[in-house]
Amino acid sequence: MLQQTGVKTVIPYFERFIAKWPDIKSLAKASENEILKYWQGLGYYSRGRNLLKSAKIIDLDYNGIIPNNLDDLLSLPGIGSYASAAIRSIGFDKKATVIDGNVKRVIARFFALSGKLKDNEKDISLLAKYLTPNKGNANYSQAIMEFGALICTPRQSSCSDCIVSHGCLSLKQGLVLEIPEAKTQTNKKNLRCASFLAIDKNNLVLIAKRKNESLLKNMWQLPSSDWINQSNNKKLLSQAPFKAKWSETGKKINYKFSHINLLNETYTANISLKIDLFDKDFKWVSIKALHKYPLVTLTKKILLDNNLI
Repeated sequence: MLQQTGVKTVIPYFERFIAKWPDIKSLAKASENEILKYWQGLGYYSRGRNLLKSAKIIDLDYNGIIPNNLDDLLSLPGIGSYASAAIRSIGFDKKATVIDGNVKRVIARFFALSGKLKDNEKDISLLAKYLTPNKGNANYSQAIMEFGALICTPRQSSCSDCIVSHGCLSLKQGLVLEIPEAKTQTNKKNLRCASFLAIDKNNLVLIAKRKNESLLKNMWQLPSSDWINQSNNKKLLSQAPFKAKWSETGKKINYKFSHINLLNETYTANISLKIDLFDKDFKWVSIKALHKYPLVTLTKKILLDNNLI
């Protein structure tokens, strides 16, 4: 959960997970649908799917006990160099070098490594390994990451509160806020789509499962059109799941992903009887049961706007 997400955001999710699945063996028995439901809102949903895959492997191959060997940890889905080192050092208090964004920035500043962080990856890695102690790794790994999160922060640094400022080369050279060099901003794609909200007389809502998608795979949403360029004048209503009297609500939602700005327009239809689409990836669900499905955030916003959840 802490990969690409801050501690403050993660805490309530972590507490719900632990209450639901207190150990690896119980987690390994969960369904992907359950995991995605409890992960809903955290983003980067492949992490949740990999968590389940890893739990199943640990349950089967390691008798439910998380391994502390780096090679074993690296063999698990979704576990890379950062996560494996964090698990080994923080979870088992064994020597391992944790390098996240905060650690990279602290080292780059302390040793006055000019340029972007990606330009200094090799030097940062060597210095991080040199600084890693032979014991007390659980404390050290957490401390250096927290130091970067609270003291040596991206846009400013509390040098007066820093206990190692006397040795900081960036401070001595007056370069603290110039190191590391800021990342080059990448332009986001501006896309638009339509969502289709269909409700029958029994208060059943049509939802669809995203499939073969790299983004939000296996999450549930209102039936949706293709995502097209915002400047494209194409009418998206033609991609409704079935023919009906669709009405545009007039409410548009701007939803931001890390690399996409998505503008959504919603169409609604009230029908007398549900229409069978003969597709297992479409499902009619009662409004009261919608909370059981891992819904994408955009769909939740639409349902909230229409007072359905």
